Amino acid sequence: RWQKIFMIPLWSKIAVFWNKMFLTIIVLLIILFLDAFREVRKYSAIQVTEKVANVNTNAIDHIHMKLFRSQRNLYISGFSLFLWLVLRRTITLLTQLAKSMASHAALETQVNDTTEAAKKYLAENERLQE
Repeated sequence: RWQKIFMIPLWSKIAVFWNKMFLTIIVLLIILFLDAFREVRKYSAIQVTEKVANVNTNAIDHIHMKLFRSQRNLYISGFSLFLWLVLRRTITLLTQLAKSMASHAALETQVNDTTEAAKKYLAENERLQE
């Protein structure tokens, strides 16, 4: 089934576009991951003193909320980047498998034709020797 899909002539034209899109999305996910990592470092470094916390009781909760959101964004962007790379590798392997199956089928028919020709020539050789 995959061989039929990947051997469509339109696929080779679309593949160039999709390769560029894959790379663009990977770069975008890397940027989002690095931004989330920067945010986590920024909010992890903030230390609220007791004096400030007593004056504004919501300050520490607000910082923890920002830290939670930045950690959440870090995990989401990290997993998205990882799964996108896995998806790219899977599609690459499927494409290579389809191409190798096509070449295998072509080689198999060539071997069968060669075997039939060899049998025919051997039978003809035996007939001539008699």
